Amino acid sequence: MEGNIIITEKPEKGRSSRQVVQSYIFTTALYDFNVYEKRIIYNLVRLAQSQIEGVKLSESLYKIEHSYKDYLVVELPISDFLIDEDDKNHSRIKAALKSLHKKTFTYQDEGNWECFSIIANPKIRLRSSKVSFIIDARVWDVLLDFSRGFSRYDLEIAFNMESSYAMRFYELMAGQKEPIAYSIDALRKEFALEGKYKLNKDFIRRVVDSAKSELDLKSPVTFTYRPLKDGKKITRIMFYPHRQEGKEPQDAFFREAIRKYGTGAHLSSDERRLLGEIGFSERGLRNNIELLMECKSKLDFIYELALIAGKCRTKSNPCGWCIKTLRGKLQDLG
Repeated sequence: MEGNIIITEKPEKGRSSRQVVQSYIFTTALYDFNVYEKRIIYNLVRLAQSQIEGVKLSESLYKIEHSYKDYLVVELPISDFLIDEDDKNHSRIKAALKSLHKKTFTYQDEGNWECFSIIANPKIRLRSSKVSFIIDARVWDVLLDFSRGFSRYDLEIAFNMESSYAMRFYELMAGQKEPIAYSIDALRKEFALEGKYKLNKDFIRRVVDSAKSELDLKSPVTFTYRPLKDGKKITRIMFYPHRQEGKEPQDAFFREAIRKYGTGAHLSSDERRLLGEIGFSERGLRNNIELLMECKSKLDFIYELALIAGKCRTKSNPCGWCIKTLRGKLQDLG
């Protein structure tokens, strides 16, 4: 069946079905997802992050139902998968849900043979524009694990890419500080493009240059590259990741992520505790998150918060006094 990917794992000593799922979703199938499929996965990771951080989501918009032993039901708005797009009759999202539903993988060990998909039974409630589907508990566990190593900001940037190539290159470069070389054959395999762009110069133009152009425009992390030759033929590419000034998380989509998912991914538990002692509600944290993030990057933030928490008890407006004090500390830095 077209679009159906089946991963069969022979029993390997010490390798669980959960590890098979993790390998498939985040090292194999991830490269074969189109933009809308990846946005669905990114949203599932964001929901997993919210669950880990104890962020309370709007009950009228989101549902994660753990009523069953082996699977859970997830519901969220279709609008979470779109970026200022007119998806008439939800045709793009329907196609992505159907494609993800078809992507199955099998697992076999000494006692069992199983076949399951990333999502199952996708359903769109047309009157409310919500989508729901079933997720195997092992898939959800993998999403929970993955979400711990991928910040909310990383997800928001990747989500807003228009090309699956740009999404994947952002994932590759976001945590990379040193130059890294890939063979073109390896990149073809990772991007599931073995049958396309057979000329290496076409692959570089259509995939690498295309992704770089979008990262240059939208991302705080991009790259330069240098083709490497074996003889006269280009066979590898050396990538040089670097950060772009002026594209840090002050953009509209960063604020939108805060609005939807809260501040848990951006503030540590100690920072949240101290801010809570000062008197900040979640709404207060969201309203001042950009200032707080700047303080995190430029001040000894925990130390300053501890001092403020000790002194603000006699203030009539502790939160306002805290914000004024932090702004003063930043101004003192020049």
